[in-house]
Amino acid sequence: MPFAIENVRITDLTWLLAGAGGPRMLASLGAEDIRIEWKDRLDMLRHGGPPIPIGEEREKFLRGEPFVAKNDGVNRAGNFGENNPGKRGISLNLRTEKGKEIFKELVRISDIVVECFTANTMERLGLGYETLKKVNPSIIYVQQPGFGKTGQYADFVSTGPVAQAISGLTEQSGMPTPYSPAGWGYSYMDWSGAYYCAMAMLSALYYRARTGEGQYMDCSQAEPGIFMTGTAILDYSANGRVWQRYGNRSPYLPAAPHGAYRCQGKDRWIAISIFNDDDWRAMLKVLGNPAWAKDAKFAKFAARLLNQEELDKLVESETVKHEPFDLMNRLQGAGVAAGVCQTAADRIYSDPQLKHRGFQKALPHSEVGDWPYKDFPVHMSESPAYVGGTINRGFPCYGEDNPYVYGTLLGIGDGEQKQLAEQEII
Repeated sequence: MPFAIENVRITDLTWLLAGAGGPRMLASLGAEDIRIEWKDRLDMLRHGGPPIPIGEEREKFLRGEPFVAKNDGVNRAGNFGENNPGKRGISLNLRTEKGKEIFKELVRISDIVVECFTANTMERLGLGYETLKKVNPSIIYVQQPGFGKTGQYADFVSTGPVAQAISGLTEQSGMPTPYSPAGWGYSYMDWSGAYYCAMAMLSALYYRARTGEGQYMDCSQAEPGIFMTGTAILDYSANGRVWQRYGNRSPYLPAAPHGAYRCQGKDRWIAISIFNDDDWRAMLKVLGNPAWAKDAKFAKFAARLLNQEELDKLVESETVKHEPFDLMNRLQGAGVAAGVCQTAADRIYSDPQLKHRGFQKALPHSEVGDWPYKDFPVHMSESPAYVGGTINRGFPCYGEDNPYVYGTLLGIGDGEQKQLAEQEII
């Protein structure tokens, strides 16, 4: 079957996740992504963990046993690998005049250039959109600085947690007021920014298919976070109400009980959402109809909303008696919205739904062998979509595809490639 995106080539200057995630999506759908790096400033995730296990440690991982993988070189970093499967990788020094010439030749045969440097980095290199548009008039140039190309924050440095804070998400997250904001330890905004970047690239491809024209696209990493702040901005602008942290409870979609409750085992939890009296009665039946549920404070939905603190403690006094997955299945069988707060081990080894959906796909890698990667999260009936795209392989080793890109695509002979390497251009 044909891929959803074919005959699309991306020149990829991204790094970390916020930038790399967008082209990763298109590579999974069949685009050819050529990722450019230079040894003096590698993606910092190449140096970080967790490292991918090999040999005996890999066998332990596959059996679900504890393992300790060694961080051995720049081509075995799991975080980098997860952000870049299916991409090609080349080395190119853009701070040399010859390197810039080669880059322009690559742009000439590309459809998209995507980067996530600070706002004016490419202009300082003499490789901004206006320059590249002269090289390839139909090029799509996607830029994703932390706060956008223009404005007071344009030159600010950003990471996922910083963009998250500016968007308002950090202030909104955490235990109920008066506790301090918590945010997320994981760079949640990195993936959110990546999805919007992918959508921008697809939109520009569609526009070009209709008009023949490329365009420049300014994608802020922070602004997508505002879309994720829910009704807080609307509530303030319409009613003058300032957002208060509510923990697991929703002030706009009332539910009681509504939270995460302890189960049997060490640090095991289940999320339960009850929105009406029918769900309430169904939950109580699964929990054995405890005597406290007959109290007038919990008899009706409106009363339960007024007594949530006490209610949560009583619900947890029942859930803690149960194995989490058994309880989830019995609650779901009774029509109650409930889900185990799954650990990484649960998702990898034991979740039957994720296994059925094939959420991980093993792809080959030239150093670590076959390794599983999270698959593209949409299944299509008429075209394959899987991590690896048309290349069908894991993440690239540093400079791994120099012979293909410089030789096959750009027609640079072996002798000249060797000379360019000696001059530290490639």
